[in-house]
Amino acid sequence: MPTLKLNKGEGVKLFGPMAFTVLRGTVEILGKKVVVGERVIIHRLKSYAVVALEDSELDLSMVNEAQIKRLEDNEAYFEWVKLSEEIVSSSPTVVVVVGEVDSGKSSFTTLLLNKALERGMRPALVDADVGQADVAPPGYVSLAYPSEQTLWNRGLKPVRMCFVGDNKPQRSTDAIVNYVKRLVEQAVGEGRTPVVVDTDGWVKEVGAVLYKTKLVVEVRPDYLVHVGGSDPSFSALERLGVKYRTVPSPSVKKVRDRSERREYRSDRYREFFANAVMVKYDLNQLVFVDMPLLQGARVDLHDERVVYSSVLGGKYFVVARGDTRRVYEELSASLGRDKLAVYPQGFERGLYVSLSDGKGNECPGIVEKIDFDAGKLLARTPCPELPVRVVRASTIRLTEDFKEEYIEY
Repeated sequence: MPTLKLNKGEGVKLFGPMAFTVLRGTVEILGKKVVVGERVIIHRLKSYAVVALEDSELDLSMVNEAQIKRLEDNEAYFEWVKLSEEIVSSSPTVVVVVGEVDSGKSSFTTLLLNKALERGMRPALVDADVGQADVAPPGYVSLAYPSEQTLWNRGLKPVRMCFVGDNKPQRSTDAIVNYVKRLVEQAVGEGRTPVVVDTDGWVKEVGAVLYKTKLVVEVRPDYLVHVGGSDPSFSALERLGVKYRTVPSPSVKKVRDRSERREYRSDRYREFFANAVMVKYDLNQLVFVDMPLLQGARVDLHDERVVYSSVLGGKYFVVARGDTRRVYEELSASLGRDKLAVYPQGFERGLYVSLSDGKGNECPGIVEKIDFDAGKLLARTPCPELPVRVVRASTIRLTEDFKEEYIEY
């Protein structure tokens, strides 16, 4: 295997997929010191700036698109280190990090958490990126308490998860802001500082600026860090006492296309449901949210093709066997086209939901089947012992290989 020698203070950018072991010396990655004998694995979607703290030698294992590039003196990473040290030295309570997709905001968040841990602080992470979540599966805003330095927030375990039910922030900004504020308050109340909020990559459109501004106004961070950009609208938040800081994105970085971002979400679903078990729940003991079919009052439409039907707000929701288009056309003649929704029998299989005890504890679930005759809901979940009282539905349906499809209610 090839080896790489670095003089003290020298740095390189390593692009995955690759791995290395430190043979001699000590290097630093995102504020974490890696010493002799330690092995680092770099995912194919990741890249790291590696800086030698002393003369060092690395044993490399490289495949496919793996690359090595020398760090220039003006590399963004050095500005990141300077700013992160400024922030943690001021003992902030809350820091919000914003930036475009693949700007490096999550890596900066990791650096900031590592620097805080290095100083003996007790930081927290609020992961508010519902589409490319590191801590929870997609569709959640989550809270984590890192206890040791890491290179990827994906390894952190959630303390609490709040279900948004969407992998795009545009349709759920109020819910995200509410959950972020709630989790920040929880972390601070439990003696965790700094609380670092990692946000999604939606920042440039009008709606994005309004959303991020509202988040900052509600959370009132000590610092707002903008990675890879700047915006005068964010500068105006300094009137609230928020310190607005900007740092550049890395000059050379990994950029994921849409298919890779979808694949990342599939990986997250797969990871969370790897050890899921099937649990049967009594429909009569559950409260459903965002699922009108099971929130309405059951009605009998006197049609043998209808498996289940309910009415909510004057609209009928029907599950039918056979040709659902024909069922819709025939029933809508009497009920009204805009007053009827018809779903095929088995439509619920794969529906992505959140299971909650109604007291703030949530866990992801995948619906296997709703047995309307027996009044049972069968779902796979990694939390079989959670006393479920509330089921929050999404419009996401997962295939057997955890690819996303969508349902319209």
